Amino acid sequence: MKKQVNLLYFSPTCTTEKVVKAAGSKISDSVKEYNITLPKSRENSISFSKDDLVIVGVPVYSGRIPALIEDYFKNISGNDTLAVLTAVYGHREYDDALLELKHIFENKGFIPIAAAAFLGEHSFTDKLAGGRPDNDDIKIAEGFGKAVKDKLDKINDISDISPFNIKGNFPYRERKPGSHMIPSTSNECVSCGVCANSCPTGAIDFDEYSNINENKCVTCCSCVKRCPTGAKSIQAEAYKKASAWLIENFSAVRKEPEIFI
Repeated sequence: MKKQVNLLYFSPTCTTEKVVKAAGSKISDSVKEYNITLPKSRENSISFSKDDLVIVGVPVYSGRIPALIEDYFKNISGNDTLAVLTAVYGHREYDDALLELKHIFENKGFIPIAAAAFLGEHSFTDKLAGGRPDNDDIKIAEGFGKAVKDKLDKINDISDISPFNIKGNFPYRERKPGSHMIPSTSNECVSCGVCANSCPTGAIDFDEYSNINENKCVTCCSCVKRCPTGAKSIQAEAYKKASAWLIENFSAVRKEPEIFI
């Protein structure tokens, strides 16, 4: 069964983007990209047809998909559209995010045929999954893409698609209240604007880059990781405690991607 392959992803620190692109590259040489990371890219609705295959990619925030992306997914619709679901987490656990993603897209007219959870460097610290997805992860993502293509080639009609189970619980893990752990800006700032231009919620003031709207900031740390001079950092005590707890409890053993197909 031949399909137009589409990549639909939210990726503030580019880890999810790398995984989705690696998988998609082994399914088709021709893909359409819908990078919904920046606010302007989420202004319009997107509809997919029976002729499409959509590879969806999201990061995991505290065991769930990001709330703002859950809201945006209300503007995505399918029509018996095949979907491949991916979640990228920072080495603690992806909890219910993948199952949540599956339920959302099933309710929007999509038919999931495969899913996977990958590792990406944690937004809080490089001591958790530092540098990931690494070369081994990318090879696994490419292998996942090949497996999806093999499955797709065996499908002649949607009646050939069997339901599959993935990890997760319902009701989903309760969302944590907003942390308000916003980044601070040091004197190293050179006003290059990289932080504001890459902020997925538009929380950073374009006229004064040290001004960050705490009601918009989701502590994705895109600005922290992208700043070329290291001027952005989070100094909140709660952030330091959370980072220390994560390192102590989840950094010792390397986790590997999990695939459901």
